[in-house]
Amino acid sequence: MSLDTITLVQFDPTPGPAEDGTLERVCNRVHESGLDSDLVVFPELATTGYSIFDRLESCAEPVSGPTTRAVGDAAIEANTHVLLGMPLRDKSGFYNSAVWIDRLGEVRARYDKCQLWGDEREVFIPGEDLLIVDCKDRTVGVQICYDLNFPEQSVAFARVGVDLLVNISAWSVPMSGDWDRLLPARAIENGAFVLGCNHAGSEGELEFYGHTTVYNPDGSVAQQLGDEPRTITWQVDKSQLTRERERNPMRKDRREHRPGIERVRLN
Repeated sequence: MSLDTITLVQFDPTPGPAEDGTLERVCNRVHESGLDSDLVVFPELATTGYSIFDRLESCAEPVSGPTTRAVGDAAIEANTHVLLGMPLRDKSGFYNSAVWIDRLGEVRARYDKCQLWGDEREVFIPGEDLLIVDCKDRTVGVQICYDLNFPEQSVAFARVGVDLLVNISAWSVPMSGDWDRLLPARAIENGAFVLGCNHAGSEGELEFYGHTTVYNPDGSVAQQLGDEPRTITWQVDKSQLTRERERNPMRKDRREHRPGIERVRLN
């Protein structure tokens, strides 16, 4: 079964361990949305909230833990894939991660955020590898929040030829202009749909921007939310990919070379 319908959940978790009620809400959203969707997407650190850096010992879990088991059960019942952000831990330390759980409730992929923002660098280990998920005739690249600012990731996804790029985020109001400009730029660079799934609400003084958005391959807006907790359910139109790649043939024209730099110093 392909990824024809995708739901983005603009979520407002409670900061703290997932069992404080947030995990139950996540599973309920999977039940509600998954019955009509092939993939349900939640934001960065959706199971614990973002402001948990001083509580990682109680919030982070191994990848095979209570959260992925509960969400896996919900995925089975709704017959849907789930992509969600959560803090993970192993013997090396803590990671800000995205986990892909398939229709059979199995963890099939994990991505650890490569580009860490601010205080994240003090508590999380950065990831090294990007993640691309092939699901039937859809190729999906996965990013987390600040990764969006680094075009070398977009170039890597473009070389592989992703159909969709999904960025799960905890993007704040002061950085709202970057969100609105970078997401469509990544769509144009890749000739792909770009889906930005963000937090809603606030945590203390941290106010999230919301504005979960689906961008078409030409950078135009397909669907967009405001700043309240809500969902987008969106149908993939593969014909748009074909039309945009005919209009803008970057993929065909790309030269796979690593240019040197000539640097000239002027007085």
